[in-house]
Amino acid sequence: MNSAMGRPVADLDDFLEPAAELRLRPVPAPPPAPSRRQARRLWWVLIGALVVASAGGAYWFWRASGESAEDRSTGPAAAAAAGAVPAGVGGFAEMYVAAFLTGSADDLARFLPASPEMDEMTPAMRYVTRANTLEAAPVGPDYWSVLVAADVLTLAADGYEASGLQHYRVAVVDDGGRYVAAALPARVAGPAPRQAAPRSLQEPGGATTDQEAALVGDFLEALLTGQRDLGRYVAPEALITPIVPAPYTGFSITALGRYGTGAVLVTVVAQEPAGAAATLQYVLRIVDHSSGPVVADLLPGPPPITGSESWVP
Repeated sequence: MNSAMGRPVADLDDFLEPAAELRLRPVPAPPPAPSRRQARRLWWVLIGALVVASAGGAYWFWRASGESAEDRSTGPAAAAAAGAVPAGVGGFAEMYVAAFLTGSADDLARFLPASPEMDEMTPAMRYVTRANTLEAAPVGPDYWSVLVAADVLTLAADGYEASGLQHYRVAVVDDGGRYVAAALPARVAGPAPRQAAPRSLQEPGGATTDQEAALVGDFLEALLTGQRDLGRYVAPEALITPIVPAPYTGFSITALGRYGTGAVLVTVVAQEPAGAAATLQYVLRIVDHSSGPVVADLLPGPPPITGSESWVP
């Protein structure tokens, strides 16, 4: 991880509240072995970056406990199990695992107040290129179990070498509005592969109308280049906002196709100000409005094959 991925943390407590989830970009190449001073700086940059990454790239999997149906509906953990896991829980667990793998015992104490003696910890012997929450489930009121995957490098004679993906189970507690760890991370096996066969994705079927094609071009010009008023091309209830500042100077549409009723997938090649090009895809839900067709939603991607068109909101 390099300094471009974060900034030094001035007050770690400020970052221990729930944060918006963002995916952390992996580092393209291992860094050189740091000096003692660089190692300390690297640690603080790492913490800042993992706060920003509290997301991430991460999906939540809710796992049922071993209780009976009656216990789950009336037991002490029922209230916690009924609610969603706060986003900041996963982010805290990722930061904690990074501190455990890369920091010193003093750094770890900021996450685990009752940390045991850990004289064997050597700062900067390991380096976490990325960390991500794989599972997060409530086990009691204000108490969560989190599974974190960390991509780890280990310091060797010639620099850092890949150690592979490591998985850790972490207990996170809300201690009066501040997250703390309940114990040291436990190294565990990764989650078992899913046995279900992957679902196929639909392919575009049918051409768009001239009105739809014109709408797609105008909408993307407003969204990507800022050269049009985006509000003219979206439904009043749509939660679609312009990108500010506009990231591209122009674009070309390379493919456009319909999915079922009211949705299209468009592939574009957009030009960045510095001259680089980016290939992007958008799935747009289009509805009829009094003034003509408008974009009602940006869908995350092509729908799975379900035998129906119920996926369209």
